[in-house]
Amino acid sequence: MKKVSLILLTALFLQLSYTLQAQDKNEVLVEENESKVAMFKGNLKFQTRTYEDQSQNRNRTNVDFSYEHSSEAIYRDGKNLIPRSYFTIDLGKGIWQGEQAAPDVRVWGSWMVGLNMVRQMKVSNQFYVKGIAGVHFHNFKFADDNIQAVKGNEAIEFNERAGGVKSKVAASYLTLALIPKISTGHNGFRIGAGPYAGYRLGGRGKFVYQDNGRNKDFDRSDMFLENLRYGMRGELGISWLDFFFNYDLNHVFQSNRGPEVNAMSFGIIL
Repeated sequence: MKKVSLILLTALFLQLSYTLQAQDKNEVLVEENESKVAMFKGNLKFQTRTYEDQSQNRNRTNVDFSYEHSSEAIYRDGKNLIPRSYFTIDLGKGIWQGEQAAPDVRVWGSWMVGLNMVRQMKVSNQFYVKGIAGVHFHNFKFADDNIQAVKGNEAIEFNERAGGVKSKVAASYLTLALIPKISTGHNGFRIGAGPYAGYRLGGRGKFVYQDNGRNKDFDRSDMFLENLRYGMRGELGISWLDFFFNYDLNHVFQSNRGPEVNAMSFGIIL
Protein backbone atom coordinates (compact mmCIF):
# COMPACT_ATOMS: atom_id res chain seq x y z
CA MET A 1 0.00 0.00 0.00
CA LYS A 2 2.91 2.35 0.72
CA LYS A 3 4.21 1.70 -2.81
CA VAL A 4 0.84 2.67 -4.29
CA SER A 5 0.81 5.90 -2.27
CA LEU A 6 4.33 6.72 -3.43
CA ILE A 7 3.37 6.12 -7.05
CA LEU A 8 0.29 8.32 -6.73
CA LEU A 9 2.26 11.14 -5.07
CA THR A 10 4.92 10.97 -7.78
CA ALA A 11 2.25 11.07 -10.48
CA LEU A 12 0.57 14.06 -8.86
CA PHE A 13 3.88 15.93 -8.64
CA LEU A 14 4.72 15.28 -12.30
CA GLN A 15 1.27 16.25 -13.51
CA LEU A 16 1.47 19.48 -11.49
CA SER A 17 4.85 20.29 -12.97
CA TYR A 18 3.58 19.90 -16.52
CA THR A 19 0.44 21.86 -15.78
CA LEU A 20 2.52 24.82 -14.56
CA GLN A 21 4.40 24.92 -17.83
CA ALA A 22 2.89 27.50 -20.18
CA GLN A 23 1.97 25.98 -23.49
CA ASP A 24 2.98 28.17 -26.44
CA LYS A 25 0.16 29.11 -28.78
CA ASN A 26 2.27 27.90 -31.69
CA GLU A 27 2.45 24.35 -30.28
CA VAL A 28 0.36 21.66 -32.01
CA LEU A 29 -0.43 18.18 -30.62
CA VAL A 30 1.15 15.73 -33.09
CA GLU A 31 1.13 12.43 -31.22
CA GLU A 32 -0.70 10.87 -28.22
CA ASN A 33 -0.11 7.41 -26.72
CA GLU A 34 -1.42 5.48 -23.70
CA SER A 35 -0.16 2.26 -22.12
CA LYS A 36 -1.08 0.26 -18.99
CA VAL A 37 0.88 -1.91 -16.57
CA ALA A 38 -0.96 -4.29 -14.21
CA MET A 39 0.03 -3.48 -10.63
CA PHE A 40 -1.47 -4.63 -7.31
CA LYS A 41 -5.28 -4.68 -7.85
CA GLY A 42 -5.42 -2.28 -10.78
CA ASN A 43 -3.50 -0.62 -13.61
CA LEU A 44 -0.77 2.01 -13.68
CA LYS A 45 -1.47 4.11 -16.78
CA PHE A 46 1.14 6.08 -18.76
CA GLN A 47 -0.02 8.77 -21.21
CA THR A 48 2.38 10.69 -23.46
CA ARG A 49 1.55 13.78 -25.57
CA THR A 50 4.04 15.21 -28.06
CA TYR A 51 3.72 18.86 -29.12
CA GLU A 52 5.44 20.52 -32.05
CA ASP A 53 6.42 24.20 -31.95
CA GLN A 54 6.18 25.24 -35.61
CA SER A 55 7.76 28.64 -35.06
CA GLN A 56 10.94 27.30 -33.43
CA ASN A 57 10.96 23.88 -35.10
CA ARG A 58 11.17 21.87 -31.86
CA ASN A 59 9.16 19.15 -30.05
CA ARG A 60 8.07 18.80 -26.41
CA THR A 61 6.67 15.62 -24.79
CA ASN A 62 4.51 15.49 -21.67
CA VAL A 63 4.26 12.25 -19.64
CA ASP A 64 1.27 11.75 -17.28
CA PHE A 65 0.74 8.91 -14.78
CA SER A 66 -2.47 7.68 -13.17
CA TYR A 67 -3.49 4.61 -11.14
CA GLU A 68 -6.81 2.83 -11.61
CA HIS A 69 -8.00 0.46 -8.86
CA SER A 70 -9.89 -2.67 -9.98
CA SER A 71 -13.08 -1.34 -8.37
CA GLU A 72 -12.99 1.71 -10.67
CA ALA A 73 -13.14 -0.32 -13.86
CA ILE A 74 -16.62 -1.73 -13.33
CA TYR A 75 -18.05 1.80 -13.34
CA ARG A 76 -16.25 3.02 -16.46
CA ASP A 77 -17.63 2.75 -19.97
CA GLY A 78 -15.70 0.60 -22.42
CA LYS A 79 -15.82 -3.13 -23.08
CA ASN A 80 -12.02 -3.27 -22.93
CA LEU A 81 -12.19 -2.74 -19.14
CA ILE A 82 -14.84 -5.40 -18.40
CA PRO A 83 -14.27 -8.18 -17.47
CA ARG A 84 -10.90 -7.78 -15.73
CA SER A 85 -8.19 -10.17 -14.57
CA TYR A 86 -5.66 -9.45 -11.83
CA PHE A 87 -3.60 -11.05 -9.04
CA THR A 88 -4.23 -10.75 -5.27
CA ILE A 89 -2.74 -12.12 -2.04
CA ASP A 90 -4.79 -13.18 1.00
CA LEU A 91 -2.74 -12.54 4.13
CA GLY A 92 -4.25 -13.39 7.50
CA LYS A 93 -4.76 -15.72 10.43
CA GLY A 94 -5.88 -19.33 10.15
CA ILE A 95 -7.27 -21.26 13.14
CA TRP A 96 -9.56 -24.18 13.86
CA GLN A 97 -12.41 -24.67 16.32
CA GLY A 98 -14.59 -27.56 17.42
CA GLU A 99 -13.95 -30.70 19.45
CA GLN A 100 -12.39 -30.04 22.84
CA ALA A 101 -10.04 -33.01 22.43
CA ALA A 102 -8.18 -31.14 19.70
CA PRO A 103 -5.13 -29.10 20.70
CA ASP A 104 -5.73 -25.36 20.91
CA VAL A 105 -4.06 -23.33 18.17
CA ARG A 106 -2.56 -19.88 18.59
CA VAL A 107 -4.35 -17.05 16.81
CA TRP A 108 -1.13 -15.05 16.53
CA GLY A 109 1.03 -18.03 15.67
CA SER A 110 -1.17 -19.56 12.98
CA TRP A 111 -1.59 -18.01 9.55
CA MET A 112 -3.11 -18.42 6.09
CA VAL A 113 -1.65 -17.14 2.83
CA GLY A 114 -3.54 -17.32 -0.47
CA LEU A 115 -2.10 -16.61 -3.93
CA ASN A 116 -5.07 -15.84 -6.20
CA MET A 117 -5.78 -15.16 -9.85
CA VAL A 118 -9.03 -13.16 -10.04
CA ARG A 119 -11.53 -12.73 -12.88
CA GLN A 120 -14.02 -9.92 -12.29
CA MET A 121 -17.23 -9.75 -14.37
CA LYS A 122 -19.71 -6.88 -14.32
CA VAL A 123 -23.42 -7.73 -14.18
CA SER A 124 -24.89 -4.26 -13.56
CA ASN A 125 -23.71 -0.86 -12.34
CA GLN A 126 -23.74 -1.97 -8.69
CA PHE A 127 -23.33 -5.74 -8.98
CA TYR A 128 -20.49 -7.91 -10.21
CA VAL A 129 -19.15 -11.44 -9.80
CA LYS A 130 -15.61 -12.27 -8.76
CA GLY A 131 -14.09 -15.64 -9.66
CA ILE A 132 -10.98 -16.83 -7.80
CA ALA A 133 -8.48 -19.59 -8.61
CA GLY A 134 -5.54 -19.92 -6.25
CA VAL A 135 -3.35 -21.88 -3.86
CA HIS A 136 -4.00 -21.42 -0.12
CA PHE A 137 -1.47 -22.34 2.57
CA HIS A 138 -2.73 -23.06 6.12
CA ASN A 139 -0.46 -23.21 9.14
CA PHE A 140 -1.99 -24.38 12.46
CA LYS A 141 0.44 -23.73 15.32
CA PHE A 142 -0.34 -25.42 18.64
CA ALA A 143 -0.70 -23.31 21.79
CA ASP A 144 1.19 -26.02 23.72
CA ASP A 145 4.68 -26.36 22.24
CA ASN A 146 5.12 -29.80 23.87
CA ILE A 147 2.38 -31.45 21.78
CA GLN A 148 3.51 -33.26 18.64
CA ALA A 149 1.09 -34.32 15.89
CA VAL A 150 1.97 -37.67 14.27
CA LYS A 151 0.13 -39.99 11.92
CA GLY A 152 -0.79 -43.19 13.74
CA ASN A 153 -2.02 -46.46 12.23
CA GLU A 154 -5.70 -45.53 12.43
CA ALA A 155 -5.83 -41.83 13.32
CA ILE A 156 -3.74 -38.76 13.96
CA GLU A 157 -2.18 -38.72 17.41
CA PHE A 158 -1.18 -35.79 19.62
CA ASN A 159 1.69 -36.90 21.82
CA GLU A 160 3.29 -35.14 24.79
CA ARG A 161 6.99 -34.36 24.28
CA ALA A 162 9.58 -32.58 26.40
CA GLY A 163 11.58 -29.52 25.39
CA GLY A 164 9.15 -28.37 22.76
CA VAL A 165 9.86 -25.03 21.03
CA LYS A 166 7.29 -25.04 18.24
CA SER A 167 4.72 -27.54 16.95
CA LYS A 168 2.28 -27.31 14.07
CA VAL A 169 0.27 -28.96 11.29
CA ALA A 170 0.39 -27.39 7.82
CA ALA A 171 -1.61 -27.98 4.64
CA SER A 172 -1.97 -26.45 1.17
CA TYR A 173 -5.03 -26.47 -1.11
CA LEU A 174 -5.85 -25.65 -4.71
CA THR A 175 -8.92 -23.44 -4.22
CA LEU A 176 -11.75 -22.11 -6.43
CA ALA A 177 -14.29 -19.51 -5.30
CA LEU A 178 -17.19 -17.54 -6.77
CA ILE A 179 -18.10 -14.31 -4.95
CA PRO A 180 -21.09 -12.15 -6.02
CA LYS A 181 -20.47 -8.58 -4.81
CA ILE A 182 -22.37 -5.31 -4.45
CA SER A 183 -20.60 -1.95 -4.64
CA THR A 184 -21.85 1.56 -3.92
CA GLY A 185 -19.75 3.10 -6.66
CA HIS A 186 -16.35 4.38 -7.65
CA ASN A 187 -13.89 3.55 -4.83
CA GLY A 188 -16.87 3.10 -2.51
CA PHE A 189 -18.14 0.39 -0.17
CA ARG A 190 -18.05 -3.24 -1.37
CA ILE A 191 -19.50 -6.39 0.18
CA GLY A 192 -20.01 -9.94 -1.03
CA ALA A 193 -20.13 -13.61 -0.08
CA GLY A 194 -20.03 -16.91 -1.92
CA PRO A 195 -18.89 -20.54 -1.90
CA TYR A 196 -15.43 -22.00 -2.33
CA ALA A 197 -14.02 -25.50 -2.76
CA GLY A 198 -10.49 -26.84 -2.65
CA TYR A 199 -8.36 -29.95 -3.13
CA ARG A 200 -5.45 -30.70 -0.82
CA LEU A 201 -2.01 -30.52 -2.45
CA GLY A 202 0.09 -31.34 0.61
CA GLY A 203 0.21 -31.68 4.38
CA ARG A 204 2.74 -32.31 7.12
CA GLY A 205 3.50 -32.07 10.82
CA LYS A 206 6.51 -30.28 12.31
CA PHE A 207 7.91 -30.43 15.85
CA VAL A 208 10.84 -28.26 16.95
CA TYR A 209 12.47 -29.12 20.27
CA GLN A 210 15.61 -28.64 22.37
CA ASP A 211 17.75 -31.72 23.04
CA ASN A 212 21.47 -30.97 23.04
CA GLY A 213 20.67 -28.23 20.59
CA ARG A 214 17.76 -27.28 18.39
CA ASN A 215 16.18 -30.24 16.54
CA LYS A 216 13.28 -30.71 14.14
CA ASP A 217 11.03 -33.71 13.51
CA PHE A 218 8.89 -33.77 10.35
CA ASP A 219 5.93 -36.01 9.51
CA ARG A 220 5.50 -35.64 5.76
CA SER A 221 2.50 -37.97 5.48
CA ASP A 222 -1.01 -36.73 4.69
CA MET A 223 -1.70 -36.49 8.46
CA PHE A 224 -5.22 -37.87 7.76
CA LEU A 225 -6.20 -34.42 6.46
CA GLU A 226 -9.33 -34.28 4.29
CA ASN A 227 -8.53 -34.14 0.58
CA LEU A 228 -11.54 -31.94 -0.22
CA ARG A 229 -12.54 -28.75 1.56
CA TYR A 230 -15.50 -26.45 0.99
CA GLY A 231 -17.03 -23.46 2.73
CA MET A 232 -18.17 -19.87 2.49
CA ARG A 233 -16.08 -16.76 1.87
CA GLY A 234 -17.04 -13.20 2.73
CA GLU A 235 -15.35 -10.03 1.50
CA LEU A 236 -15.69 -6.44 2.71
CA GLY A 237 -13.98 -3.38 1.26
CA ILE A 238 -13.91 0.38 1.15
CA SER A 239 -11.76 2.52 -1.15
CA TRP A 240 -8.50 0.54 -1.68
CA LEU A 241 -8.81 -1.62 1.46
CA ASP A 242 -10.35 -5.15 1.31
CA PHE A 243 -10.82 -7.87 3.96
CA PHE A 244 -11.74 -11.56 3.69
CA PHE A 245 -13.24 -14.23 5.97
CA ASN A 246 -13.24 -17.96 5.10
CA TYR A 247 -15.06 -20.70 7.02
CA ASP A 248 -14.72 -24.40 6.13
CA LEU A 249 -18.01 -26.27 6.39
CA ASN A 250 -16.22 -29.63 6.41
CA HIS A 251 -13.77 -30.91 9.04
CA VAL A 252 -10.01 -30.52 8.74
CA PHE A 253 -9.36 -34.23 9.34
CA GLN A 254 -10.95 -37.31 7.78
CA SER A 255 -13.97 -38.81 9.55
CA ASN A 256 -12.95 -40.94 12.57
CA ARG A 257 -9.28 -40.20 11.80
CA GLY A 258 -8.91 -37.04 13.85
CA PRO A 259 -10.76 -34.46 15.98
CA GLU A 260 -13.84 -32.82 14.47
CA VAL A 261 -12.58 -29.27 13.95
CA ASN A 262 -13.42 -26.69 11.30
CA ALA A 263 -10.87 -24.28 9.87
CA MET A 264 -11.44 -20.55 9.51
CA SER A 265 -9.23 -17.72 8.30
CA PHE A 266 -9.51 -13.95 8.17
CA GLY A 267 -7.30 -11.09 7.09
CA ILE A 268 -6.53 -8.53 4.41
CA ILE A 269 -6.50 -8.79 0.62
CA LEU A 270 -3.41 -7.25 -0.99
